[in-house]
Amino acid sequence: MQNTVTAIVIDDDKDLRAVFCECLETIGVKVVGEGHNGKKAVELYQQKKPDVVFLDLMMPEYDGFYALENIRKINANSKIVIVTAHLAERDVTKMDSLKPTKIFYKPFDIDHVKKLLDELEEQTPIVRPDRYHVALVSFVIYDTLKKISESTLNEVGSRLCAKHNCYFSDCLEHPEYLRDVLKEIFGDGCRPIMDTINKELANVAEQKQISNFLVVLNG
Repeated sequence: MQNTVTAIVIDDDKDLRAVFCECLETIGVKVVGEGHNGKKAVELYQQKKPDVVFLDLMMPEYDGFYALENIRKINANSKIVIVTAHLAERDVTKMDSLKPTKIFYKPFDIDHVKKLLDELEEQTPIVRPDRYHVALVSFVIYDTLKKISESTLNEVGSRLCAKHNCYFSDCLEHPEYLRDVLKEIFGDGCRPIMDTINKELANVAEQKQISNFLVVLNG
């Protein structure tokens, strides 16, 4: 993989979690967070925005199904790998509806983990926005909001941070966060703001990263 892949690992077995994290780090994956139940998984996903979530199923209080369902609500295209020793029949039925990206069975070794990541990369390559496009979109959002008023700029920025742990520089990767915050604050009145952002990015709208951003923003 050309980019450094980031991951969070969620398992209530502390020792097993440590071994799995070590396997990931050995093959070049950056583990940006660890947790022991499904609620922590959702919190970490919102905070860290990892490329891949490795998720145990059977955990206390909030299980893996809770995490899978709620992370999918945040990002329908999130890569979520269920790591489990076995699946009961009732679990298989739930899996059919929630559709994890992969199911990975314990026990595991480094070769198995590496093969899994290669398969994920083949399914949907993990590509991060380049710095130019990140800076461009961030500036356009900032400039558009500031032209309305300083208070508008501050309110949108504060809401993004509080609700999604997100800044303007993250919006190219997560336009749905900006869209939801604008709709939450302005309702139907957010349309002129979106139109201005569309207009300012019109010259580069055919570039894939920008076109994807605009499609989600206007969705």
